[in-house]
Amino acid sequence: MKIFSFGNLSERTNKEQILAKVREAVMAKDENIFSDVNMQADTWTPFKEEDGADFTFVERFKDNGGIFIYFESQQDFIEAMKQFVVENQWEPLCSTSMKMENIFKDSGIELCRDYTTKRKKTVSITDCECLVAHTGSVVVTDKCAGSRVAYSNADVLLVYASPNQIVASMKDAIKLLKDKYQNHRPTETVFINGASKSTEIDNQLVIGAQGIKQIALFLVEEE
Repeated sequence: MKIFSFGNLSERTNKEQILAKVREAVMAKDENIFSDVNMQADTWTPFKEEDGADFTFVERFKDNGGIFIYFESQQDFIEAMKQFVVENQWEPLCSTSMKMENIFKDSGIELCRDYTTKRKKTVSITDCECLVAHTGSVVVTDKCAGSRVAYSNADVLLVYASPNQIVASMKDAIKLLKDKYQNHRPTETVFINGASKSTEIDNQLVIGAQGIKQIALFLVEEE
């Protein structure tokens, strides 16, 4: 950095001169200070190859406060959901996802498409676009969910996914969406990292104050 002097007291009274010298000193810095930065390289710490993306996603999703449950088959998932709905008082279970409607068809589990009715607790279930291992994030769009309210208006968000939807990084997730939708991209894409958090109330961390209070992921092996 260039070193300069503001001079005597009379000179220091001239605000414009001082600011001019400050600007001159700042501009004297090397403008190519970041010339060696590789903008294409991943900035995330890579996970261990022996652990794999599946393991890394699960660990980081749980670190974000998510609940994770694995099922070996879609039928096992459906049978478990019949119990979960009753035990956790998830009725009505809301969804605007076509995939979830097809999965629960003839299962006896009814899905409600109305998110506008005031309820003590709104529980939503949707599928997702992919799962990001590096951040433990769930990627949802209005196209797969069927509606923005499916993930924005829920107190409890339940997400259905399969192991082959796990990708390594956010860059991979964005590429997947570009390849999948091409010229018909979703109007909204959301990366969900656990329940919502806020410190607006007395600077105290509050979970679920302005959004999702709880998120659970069902990872289901599909044939």
